[in-house]
Amino acid sequence: MHADVESGDPSDAARALDALLPAPVDHFLVQADLTVVVPGPPEPSLAAELEAMTEPESAGGASVHRVTTASVRRALDSGYSANDLHDVFRRRSRTPIPQGLTYLVDDVARKHGGLRVGLAGAYLRSDDEALLSEVLADRRLEPLTLRRLAPTVLCTPYQVGRLLGALRDAGYAPVQEDATGGTVLSRPRIRRAPARVPMTTRTLDPLAAPKLPMPRLLGVVEHIRRGDAAALAARRAPAVVRGGAANLGGGPVPAHTHSEALAVLQQAVRDKALVWVGYVDAHGATASRLVKPVSIGAGYLRAEDERTEMLHTFALHRITAAVLAD
Repeated sequence: MHADVESGDPSDAARALDALLPAPVDHFLVQADLTVVVPGPPEPSLAAELEAMTEPESAGGASVHRVTTASVRRALDSGYSANDLHDVFRRRSRTPIPQGLTYLVDDVARKHGGLRVGLAGAYLRSDDEALLSEVLADRRLEPLTLRRLAPTVLCTPYQVGRLLGALRDAGYAPVQEDATGGTVLSRPRIRRAPARVPMTTRTLDPLAAPKLPMPRLLGVVEHIRRGDAAALAARRAPAVVRGGAANLGGGPVPAHTHSEALAVLQQAVRDKALVWVGYVDAHGATASRLVKPVSIGAGYLRAEDERTEMLHTFALHRITAAVLAD
């Protein structure tokens, strides 16, 4: 035998192994407790049937399997019928079939398939059965693969939008409904902007007005008060300060006027006195402000605003006039 294996012939090696291994069996023994004993290695066809119909419990020279409700249901799900299962047990078993096994298979098969689960993209229902029959027989709607679930209900695997479009193209007048059975209405989009309500006819609801937080509200009041104070201070400024730049027509300030204003500012720095300053801002507008000069240098005047107590910087060449305050 050893020489035959070394010869390299596959058939000789297979025959040598067959002589050492137990022969496969094509039958089993069904016991009263619904266990199935296979007295040896099962043939491939028998192994496939056992896998579909039973639950394995132990393996070895003689494997043990058990028939359960779940295993019978799994076999029915895979395509076996109750008669197929009875035929397999009757053909493979070398012992009589227990009555309990027959009852188990028949009971599971009787309940199997009582509930059906499937996919549907949309449904079509109507109290008019004749109308649904007409839709089902309409060849223009064959691509929808409509299927009748009940005398008044059809279903399709496609979504609601495609079903509605196909029905309307075929001349029907369907209406979409929601999950509660209510009608879903659709309106065309308005492309134009809504008309504005004139201010004369617009009513303001004080309760609907936005409410500002208290810190922000106090800040707004403070800004308003500062603006009123600035306007009042501008009216109190001397005429030469208010109209200095206007009298010059926005042009360059004469040297003698500029030198006089610079002398007044230098005196105010020494005396720490208040002075009215007229100047032209970056936009060409004239303004006046009551300040206390702090320093003059590098072409700039640094002064403290008398009203806001903030330090400001003025370019000397934009100052049009300077008058000591009374």
